[in-house]
Order: sequence, then C-alpha cells, then structure tokens
Amino acid sequence: MAVFTATQEEFLRLLDENAEFRQQVRQRILSQELIELPERFAVFASRVDEFITEQRTINAEQRETNARVEKRLQGIADDIGMLKGNVAVRATRDNAERIVEQVLNLHPLSILSRSDLIAMLRPKAPEIERTWRNSFYQADLVMQCEADDGTVHYMAAEASYTTDRRDTDRALGNADLLTRCTNAPAHAVVASVRNDHEVQALVDAGKVHWFQLTNRDLTPD
Repeated sequence: MAVFTATQEEFLRLLDENAEFRQQVRQRILSQELIELPERFAVFASRVDEFITEQRTINAEQRETNARVEKRLQGIADDIGMLKGNVAVRATRDNAERIVEQVLNLHPLSILSRSDLIAMLRPKAPEIERTWRNSFYQADLVMQCEADDGTVHYMAAEASYTTDRRDTDRALGNADLLTRCTNAPAHAVVASVRNDHEVQALVDAGKVHWFQLTNRDLTPD
C-alpha cells in the first residue's frame, strides 16, 4: 500500500513539474477533440466577438436608415396634411353661402377680407393679445350674414380635413372677437370631412356648428 501511495505521489509530482509528461498523460486520457477544445473555443469566441461587432455596426446603420426613412415619411405626411387642409379651406370658402343657409339658417351677405378684419379689430386691438389678433386676421372664413328679421350676424369658420380642438378654439375665439367688435351675434363653425372625439362632443353639445365636407366638395371642378 505504501508503495502504491508513493507511486501516486510521484505521478502527481511529475504531472505538476513536467509539462511534457503532463501532455503525454493528457493525450492518453483525453480524446483529440477534448484536447483541442480550448483552442477551438477560443477561435469560436473570437468569431462570436467579430459577429457581435459586425452586427452592432449593421444595427447602427439600420437605425440611421430607419430614422432617415421615418423623417422622409413624416415630411410626406406633413405635406399631404397641409395639402388636405388647403383643399378643405378652399372647399369651405366655395361653400360659404351654403354653410350660412344650411348650418345657421341665415342669409349670406358678404365674405370679409383680411383688410376688413384688420379694420374691424383696430379699435379693440390694444385690448387683445397678439396671438388672438393674428388668429383673427388669418381666419379661414368670416362672413357677414342676416336673419329673417334683418338682424346682422357673423360667421367665423375654420376648415380642416379632420377637425381638432385647435380648429374649434380658433373658431370660438374668432366668433367672440366678432361680437366684441360689432356687438352682433357671431357663430363658430367648423368645416371638415370628420371630427375627432373632442370636437364631436362640442358639436353634439351645441357649442360649435359643423358643416360636413364631402368628397365631391373636395374634388376640383
């Protein structure tokens, strides 16, 4: 037993001290695949690192491409939105008399120009914030109209393809300014193909009038 133990100790000592002996033992015990495993793993790890680096580069380039595409698409969407809005304004002005008659049950008199609005607001201008003055001057449509009894009324209309609160706020604000400047009743109207939820709630509550534009209204003659 002592001889066996001594032999074991000598064997272990040789493994620790003799690299050549250790390699020979490894080759006898392990398969060639296991012996080459550390080197193969190192190669594999290196390739994985290269792949990760390449993939990060590809991902970064793809993000840049996506950002450019999204920016371009947003620009196109903005342009289309502007065109649709302009078409809605044109259609609203083309249908001004019909809006007055059908929506307000009044009789149309005349469309007020920007110079008319500036002159109308001039006496009250110092009392009104610049933002609201500019909104008034840039109104999509302001019309003077008349009731059956001869009473003069005004209509302040804002147009969009899809009406939102910005449109109703402007229409209501402009109608308020018309009343302040003329002491005459003024009515806020929005003209659109459709309304968002908030605007529809205002229409249903009777706080603002709605004239629905149709595809025929938006089609050039």
